[in-house]
Amino acid sequence: MKIRVKLIFVSLLILIIPIIIISSAAGNMLKSSSFDYLASSIENSVGTQAENINFFCERVASRTKNFALMDEVVSYVESTLEEGYEINGKSPEYGRVLTEMEYLNAYGDNMLGAVVVNNAGIVVASYSESAKVGRRVSNYKEIFDMALLCNGFSGFSMSDINGNQSPVFTVYRIIYGSDNSKIGVFCATYDSAYIQKYLNGMKTDKYTVAAIMDGSGGVLEYPFKNVQNFSESKNYSVFSDLLTKIVGGATSDKYLNCLTDSPDGDDCVFVAPISNSGWYLLSATDKKGMSGFISKISIKQDLLAIILVVICSAAVIVFSGRFLRPVRSILEVLREKMKGNANARFDIKTRDEFRDIGSSFNSMFDNIFESEQRYRTIVEMTNNITFEINFKKNIVFVSKNFNKKFSFRPKDDSLKESFIFKLRVHKDDKERYLSDVDKILGPANFIQGEYRVKSIYGDFIWIMIKATKFFDRNESPTKIVGVIVDIDREKKSSMHLLQRASYDNLTQLLNRETFIKSLANRIDATIAKKALDAVMFIDLDDFKHFNDEFGHACGDEVLKFVADTLKEISFERGFAGRFGGDEFVLCITGLTLYGDSGKIAQEILDILGAGFISESTGNRLSIKCSIGIAFIRESGKTTEEILAAADEAMYNIKKFGKSAYAYAKSVSKDGKTPPDGANNGKSTAHIPDDNLLDPLF
Repeated sequence: MKIRVKLIFVSLLILIIPIIIISSAAGNMLKSSSFDYLASSIENSVGTQAENINFFCERVASRTKNFALMDEVVSYVESTLEEGYEINGKSPEYGRVLTEMEYLNAYGDNMLGAVVVNNAGIVVASYSESAKVGRRVSNYKEIFDMALLCNGFSGFSMSDINGNQSPVFTVYRIIYGSDNSKIGVFCATYDSAYIQKYLNGMKTDKYTVAAIMDGSGGVLEYPFKNVQNFSESKNYSVFSDLLTKIVGGATSDKYLNCLTDSPDGDDCVFVAPISNSGWYLLSATDKKGMSGFISKISIKQDLLAIILVVICSAAVIVFSGRFLRPVRSILEVLREKMKGNANARFDIKTRDEFRDIGSSFNSMFDNIFESEQRYRTIVEMTNNITFEINFKKNIVFVSKNFNKKFSFRPKDDSLKESFIFKLRVHKDDKERYLSDVDKILGPANFIQGEYRVKSIYGDFIWIMIKATKFFDRNESPTKIVGVIVDIDREKKSSMHLLQRASYDNLTQLLNRETFIKSLANRIDATIAKKALDAVMFIDLDDFKHFNDEFGHACGDEVLKFVADTLKEISFERGFAGRFGGDEFVLCITGLTLYGDSGKIAQEILDILGAGFISESTGNRLSIKCSIGIAFIRESGKTTEEILAAADEAMYNIKKFGKSAYAYAKSVSKDGKTPPDGANNGKSTAHIPDDNLLDPLF
């Protein structure tokens, strides 16, 4: 059989059979799983509007709650309960409450009216109708009960708005007195226009409708001209049993946020709860109508598949012969190249693109040959060690100069026996080295790392390894090419310079400049993460006594002992520095409570107070100090402000007896500035309240 016939036959099989299979499978899948797609579509659309309505309800609930918690409102309602109090709509107290109601309506939530009723049933404030003030509400006990149900949300009811009947709802909030007793209730009535807008904004299909069902089973649906029970609704009466269970609270969560079929199977409903209001967003779909629509789509899809098969068949027959003539020549040359014959070349005499392809291949092979020679020459001449990991052959190539630095000799060229896994890496760098190896052998395309490795002389030297992964045209990794660079001299020189520039010579703590830079970086992190971090300014009490009494050698021992103590205290939870002389600074990070900083300060006082045995004097020396504590974010936003606050707190200790700690002045969560004070180991003058929580609304 000729190649052209084979090509046509195979091409038709490759094109036509998948088209038929895919078309048939897609049609069956569309029919069998149409309502899975429907569920996803409805869930996305209903979910979006449910979130909008959730947000609206939570916003209304939050604002009504905030109003009920206002000191002005609580104080006014309490005063109306006093014996002999005369409710006057013109009093200043009433005016302040009415102003807060006006602010509440200014948010644009379509509030129609609002009243405040005290626990005696008297209307003590009204936003919409001032004539109601002073009247007694006959069903006020029922209003109090409603405020405790469904987060205070009522059902929908019809009300006259500008001469037209429109659905409205009311939100109730209990007003609690200073003794936490129920002294009144706030009732705010809202137009349902926002909810109607969200329902109209649902984009599903012509077979799906949406509505809101309140906690008593009332359904609000287009055209929103009345509120009826779900059992009376044309769209939802078929789901009466299910909705009755949901309204009664007797159903399980499996009926929420999923499509549920009607008893006859012709309809389905999607139910999504709205916040804590006792409302539900309903979406009903006509499955019967949807099935007919899907069948029409399936027929059109089959017709399109037939047309596509005919077009593909004609295209394969027409164009197959044009590309076959130079194929044999190309295949033969490629076979020779695969065998390693560098002299094999394309010699295509046609005047089409295949001749250009042959010429391009010839040039490419020449360039590859030159590149290979150049690569080998560079590898042999450079001092750096080059290596290559071949994934297909699972072997590793390393340049010959590897043996000049390392004594390792692999058993064979396999990857598992190569230096990649056998290199003797310093214990502190080994975990990082193995992690980088796993990355480049796994998902990473490039790595660069610096590690300490044992050399041929038995000492550890610093090297830098760079490695890059290469891929074939199918995006499959083929090899890794890397280089090992000896950076020992430069690394150790830079580390020595960094050590000298960043640390105090005597105590090996951070020097003043380095501590300030580290603190500036920590301030940014603390603000970003809203962490609780503290800065301590530590000054040794009567340090001059050690120098005058025992000499400067003893004074140096004292400073080193203090430094060692601060290193241990700050290990893995902060950093410490020496500011100069006998002044030290300490940053403690990740505190849980404000009072934890005082415990750490007391620990420092106790350790230094226990003292140490001086080598120069042979005596046990007890050290005393004064500590000032400032909190990042509480005492300032810059290093200067925070250090100044801690320094000031420390000097307050100096004034009142020394050998203790004090907190800096800071702004507490209620906006007031608490007094600063010293701690003598028994009590603390200022510890911010860790249990202070802002109200939810």
